[in-house]
Amino acid sequence: MKKKDILPEIFQNIKKGKNSLLWKKNVSSLLPEVSDRYLTVYLDELAPVKSRLMNLIIAIQTHRNRKVPKEAELTRKTTDDLKQMLFRKASGIKVVIVFNHFEHLTPSTARFWHDVSRHERIVFLGNLSGKFRKEAYGFYKTFEVINKSKMEEQRPTREMDITIPFLLICGVLVFVSFLKISMVSSYALLSSIWFTLLLTRTLLYILWR
Repeated sequence: MKKKDILPEIFQNIKKGKNSLLWKKNVSSLLPEVSDRYLTVYLDELAPVKSRLMNLIIAIQTHRNRKVPKEAELTRKTTDDLKQMLFRKASGIKVVIVFNHFEHLTPSTARFWHDVSRHERIVFLGNLSGKFRKEAYGFYKTFEVINKSKMEEQRPTREMDITIPFLLICGVLVFVSFLKISMVSSYALLSSIWFTLLLTRTLLYILWR
């Protein structure tokens, strides 16, 4: 999609307070047009959280011609204090946070910015260039992918998840092997089942942690 096709949807989303994502397109190219209409802060990436919050607060205060807090003053504050300060400073204006690489978000970073996105005056415009962590899905659902058709075209062919069948087969093989080397008795049967369950649970924990 060309810029002239993308911008109307982005502006409509910003007006509604909805976040926008672009698949494999650097959003920094849209900064001039978005900045003409809204207070726009380009963070490149959303981590580290504390320094990005400081950047936002300074940008908002500069835009409003208000006193800009000293960096040392902001550094002494906790992340939660800075978040509450951001919410207060953003009241009454629309703030557009522009960033790249949604797929780089860690679980904790994604949860934090998801919470920030609930503020009615803060909107995100981001870029997605690959698979993101499952913990970031809640934050992802707050976005509309503008060029979603392109994303669907470029996604690799969906592969069947064989993790569960593989673990079940391993469990059965261990169960049978354990029985063969044990005396065939009720005690051996219970031991086999217990050992198999423990092994399967351990494998699931290693694969999904």
